[in-house]
Amino acid sequence: MRPTLLLASLLLVVGCDRRKGDPDAEDAVCVDEGEPPPRQLRLLTRREYNRTVSDLFRLDDVRTCTWDSDCLVESESCVGGTCEPDPCNLITFRFAANGNTYDSVHVAGTFNGWSPTVDGGWPMTYLADRDLWVTKQVVDDGEHQYKFVINESDWAPDPNNPRTTPDGYGGDNSVLTVDCADAADAVFNAAADFPVESRPQGFYYDNNVDAGLVTSVHVEQYLRAGQTLVEQALREPQALTGCALTEDGCVEGFLSDFGGRAFRRPMRDEELSRYMARVEAEDDVEAGLSVALQVMLSSPYFLYRFEIGEPTEGGHHRLSGYETAAALSYLFWGTMPDDALLEAAASGALDSAEGVEVEARRLLADPRARDVIGTFGVQWLGVEGVPAMDRSAALYPDYTDALGADMLEETRRFVETVVFDGGGRWTELMTAETTWVNPRLAALYGLPAPEDGWALVATADGRAGVLGQASVLAATAHSDQTSPVRRGLFVRQRLLCQDLGTPPPDAGGVPDVDPNATTRERFDQHTSIESCHYCHQYIDEVGFGFESFDAVGAFRAHDNGLPVDSRGNMNDVEGIGTDTHAAFDSPAGLGGILATSEAAPTCFTTQVYRFVYGREDAAGEACAITDAHDQFAQADYDIQELLVAVVTDPGFRLRREAP
Repeated sequence: MRPTLLLASLLLVVGCDRRKGDPDAEDAVCVDEGEPPPRQLRLLTRREYNRTVSDLFRLDDVRTCTWDSDCLVESESCVGGTCEPDPCNLITFRFAANGNTYDSVHVAGTFNGWSPTVDGGWPMTYLADRDLWVTKQVVDDGEHQYKFVINESDWAPDPNNPRTTPDGYGGDNSVLTVDCADAADAVFNAAADFPVESRPQGFYYDNNVDAGLVTSVHVEQYLRAGQTLVEQALREPQALTGCALTEDGCVEGFLSDFGGRAFRRPMRDEELSRYMARVEAEDDVEAGLSVALQVMLSSPYFLYRFEIGEPTEGGHHRLSGYETAAALSYLFWGTMPDDALLEAAASGALDSAEGVEVEARRLLADPRARDVIGTFGVQWLGVEGVPAMDRSAALYPDYTDALGADMLEETRRFVETVVFDGGGRWTELMTAETTWVNPRLAALYGLPAPEDGWALVATADGRAGVLGQASVLAATAHSDQTSPVRRGLFVRQRLLCQDLGTPPPDAGGVPDVDPNATTRERFDQHTSIESCHYCHQYIDEVGFGFESFDAVGAFRAHDNGLPVDSRGNMNDVEGIGTDTHAAFDSPAGLGGILATSEAAPTCFTTQVYRFVYGREDAAGEACAITDAHDQFAQADYDIQELLVAVVTDPGFRLRREAP
């Protein structure tokens, strides 16, 4: 293992009395500055809310089928042996028989000439097990009127559709509006209208605890999302509950199970009684269940993750098994615990570091962990906004929003591949000479295009790891030019955790574009100012090493017709003031320098710690970060081992009183 950095030691190794292999270390905490994180309530982020309600209502369940009737009739069809969501313009028409026997039922309307016969209309199929007549039909965009025709003689509006208009004969036609023009790429997003999470300066992740404050807009959107989710789910009430609502014990048993999963702990008897009272207060059981579920989805026990714990003899608070289960599941899966994790909580298995480790490794081995780790990666690197960034059409005519989305997808795939499919080493994030491309990205990189979709390929010269990816290069540039300042700060702040402070009030802006000078020449003039030089020697000299790549991440040999000078200097990599220098001239060269440094993996440990706890680390948590980094280094910088080290630290299950 590389020698421990002196500066990191002074900062991090403070008063630890925990010892590797000490059986009493389970109950020991850092003394002096050493403290566990504070007790806290963690508001679900938008991504966590979406994933949670999807799992709660089993919206993404893959279910095998033989016929459409094996699926949720209202919204799914049997395609290739699995139940798949219907496309926007495939409309399901339902007519309940209510115990009556009919020879035929068909749909007649403006879309088929109001045919009075089955042959000319849209015939419906009777599902005996549901006592339901059903048909699915492709309906064009627009407004349509229709009725059900029973036995080719009796015409009736759709009882499931409240929208009607007079038919001119004393009755009503049902009205259906289809608008699928923008639905081709629609993805389920219950939290689409929730406020965007705030991120304090220097905190790169969407899960900051202190910024998770509920506003009136949150309340309005929570209520609206809950209503929509419940209304959709209750289109097929038996599919949701697994039993007929009129059966004895059906609703109570369902609410107990649903509430236990929603609250991430067993429901208390008095809670269940209150929700049952909500059901019984309505005129019919389905309406009552709708109210109860909407109330449940607006409960603090659903919207927040509790990390409160119970008092311990040491003056801290230990998380319950269920609180620990939720902390693990949201860290690794971004959603609520599964049944196995809840069972581990109930059994007491999560009351020890060994039990936590078993579950952490199980969760990491599940495909759901890939998405969360990919999310961490793109947030750590600050590239989430690349698909929406502006670029000068005159300077970069080939840049499109679709290419920006490809850049983000490349980085997400790359991080996931390194952590789960490659060697798993942090150093690979800096030095790997492979990346993911599709035809658009291949053209940008000057690489052969894959025949179809995405392919893992060798990187082009000068590129390696995340530093050579277009997402990072574009995110650290301006719309019309590169930015040695942004690129240098990216390395200092995100990869080395080095804070250079706030620029002085008289600091100038970006040097004016000069068609007769390169970017380097313009910024050399900028940093020749004495008041700017001290900080910018640590910023621009790093940023200059990226100059062979333009503002969309494409290689360039010339800037304004002049040869590019991409000589960079990764000075003071181990800490400002150490007076060291390391020359490089490409992202690949810089990646190699960072991969052999002590400061970069130490910073990565800190970034992981912040993502895990959803907050800036305090001075009293330095001991825990040092322990995690030591284990990270001993594991040859295996990222999964770092995650396991953080969650098996005693502080993961301990909390202190907030100041």
